[in-house]
Amino acid sequence: MFGNINAQTTNHAFPFRSMHLDVSRHFFSVPLIKEYIDSLAANNFNYFHWHLTDDQGWRIEIKAYPLLTKTGAWRKEKDNTIYGGFYSSEDIKEIVDYALKKNIEIIPEIDFPGHCSAAIAAYPWLSCSEEAIEVPAKPGIYKTILCPTDTVKSFLKIVFNEICGMFSGKYIHIGGDEVPKKSWRKNKSVKRMMLENNLHSMQQVQNYWMNDIATFLQRKGKSVIVWGEVTRSAFSKNLIIMSWRAKHAGIRAAKNGNKVIMASRFYCYFDYPASRKEKKPVFFYPYLTNAKVSRYNLYSKRLTAEENRNIIRGAGMLWTEYVTDTNRLWHQFSPRVGTLGKVLSTKCR
Repeated sequence: MFGNINAQTTNHAFPFRSMHLDVSRHFFSVPLIKEYIDSLAANNFNYFHWHLTDDQGWRIEIKAYPLLTKTGAWRKEKDNTIYGGFYSSEDIKEIVDYALKKNIEIIPEIDFPGHCSAAIAAYPWLSCSEEAIEVPAKPGIYKTILCPTDTVKSFLKIVFNEICGMFSGKYIHIGGDEVPKKSWRKNKSVKRMMLENNLHSMQQVQNYWMNDIATFLQRKGKSVIVWGEVTRSAFSKNLIIMSWRAKHAGIRAAKNGNKVIMASRFYCYFDYPASRKEKKPVFFYPYLTNAKVSRYNLYSKRLTAEENRNIIRGAGMLWTEYVTDTNRLWHQFSPRVGTLGKVLSTKCR
């Protein structure tokens, strides 16, 4: 079904098949998460990528930093109502145990250094300006991001230490996408970091900082996943690269020797409308029909057979900026999730 990509491509099914859900933009209950896991298990997935934090809400209890949920889990909507929610540590344990019974491993994502407005609303000292902000309600890419200081690095290590205690699986996702770095340029800590470590660009600063956290997690036995933006500068071979804009980051990573997850938005983003009969929530969303999902080819002709073997799995994504309730969630989810599950379970030729 994938065509003649390379005569020497290994004939194997992808061993890891992942499906994502964003609960930051819109929050979904514990029973709904269990239903979602049931559906993943029924459609040949074995990993649940759980996007737990973003600008619009911090959704997981961290006992060392209670304001992350007391403040960061709630936002004011246009009509002045308060919207939000979070999962307690007991909720997380219940869901992790439930998933394991379904042979689903959960990959938690704590996204940094961008998409952190909710955390910064809780603790303003996490940003370079230390300016007080509110948790934003609108989707978008916000310029207020974490500041790469020793203090913030300590914060992240404490947070990730708790995350590791809650999730027993091998994988953890630490984000790294869509990071507007303007606030770093005049910061003294950033300038010192660049001087001490021979860094020449803001992307190098981001990669250096994220690699430090990744090393911390790898010492705890975790395999670390990051978004494809890190491939814009030199990056560690120990990172697993999730390529979402298309295949470009994945190709760069596979050539570098990294393991790669292909999750092209043109084939795997289920928040996109499935038919031209549906109204686009925003103009730049493409249409993603079920038939197009069925044609998804994770390999690339630009890679050798050996490089293509670095593509270890694919992933479906369900972002919820415009998925406001359970009815809309299931509408976006099915039947495309079943089709992608079949694609990821089919032997390649």
